[in-house]
Amino acid sequence: MGKLAENWKVCRICGNACSVNRETDDQRGMCGVPPLPHVAWHGLHLGEEPPISGDGGCANIFFAGCNLKCVYCQNWQISQEQISNEKPLTATQLADLILSYQDSGAQSVGLVSPSPHLLTVVPALEEARRRGLTLPIVFNTGSYETVEALASLEGLVDIYLPDLKYGTSEAGAVYSGVLDYVRISRAAVLEMFRQVGHLQLDARGRATKGLLVRHLVLPADRSDSTEVLDWLARNLGKELHLSIMSQYKPNHMVDRGFFPELARPVTRQEYDFVLDYALGKGFKNIYFQSPDSKDTGNPDFTSQTPFKWES
Repeated sequence: MGKLAENWKVCRICGNACSVNRETDDQRGMCGVPPLPHVAWHGLHLGEEPPISGDGGCANIFFAGCNLKCVYCQNWQISQEQISNEKPLTATQLADLILSYQDSGAQSVGLVSPSPHLLTVVPALEEARRRGLTLPIVFNTGSYETVEALASLEGLVDIYLPDLKYGTSEAGAVYSGVLDYVRISRAAVLEMFRQVGHLQLDARGRATKGLLVRHLVLPADRSDSTEVLDWLARNLGKELHLSIMSQYKPNHMVDRGFFPELARPVTRQEYDFVLDYALGKGFKNIYFQSPDSKDTGNPDFTSQTPFKWES
């Protein structure tokens, strides 16, 4: 925690390296979040990949704020406008929330966009472990953390669920508002893999530990998917568990008339091309979605029940 706390005072937890003092509420970096995290929504979520949701669901905790500014973000209401009616949580209060799902039937506990809040998340996970947490912790992220920040999570996170968004940093700059995305995200994913290795499943097919990489297909290959898949094949191998997502919808800034090249869903042909390319690279563990599915998981966080599959 010492090095992480030092980074908090001159914040370099993520690739934005804003260098603001995150201990004071009058200095906020690119993520825009205050010193203590706000939880925008939490509940059992049935829409993650089958090894993570299982039958009981993943108890997802959605944090307000994000270190990326994706122009199409499906969670934009909480990631960028930071809609939240909840009070900020201390580490002990966050540990209480995590432990509240221990006997709920949840298969795992997912932390969604937790990176800006590591100074609270790390001690919360340490306390939850001391108090008897046995459910796997899932770290759901856009892969823009520094290696040093991720190192503080070693032994606390069981499953890393990064979205490796782009194959070029130009796309990261245009569509997520960040610099040097490729170098930073790839280093982050390699650190995650170093900590937990390939995804491990129990006898019932439930994930217990490891890495599952997501990649969202964008219209007209604006995410440079083949570059992403080439790198993953070279560096993490064919045993990697890989989720290729078709759930893109023209949300947020795109829905407001900006970035017209993204102003439509992904076609079946575009999605199938990426899926076939991944199969051609020899990946053995691929999770896929039907591009024709109407149940894409796009939430409305102004509602008490933002996900229609929640239980």
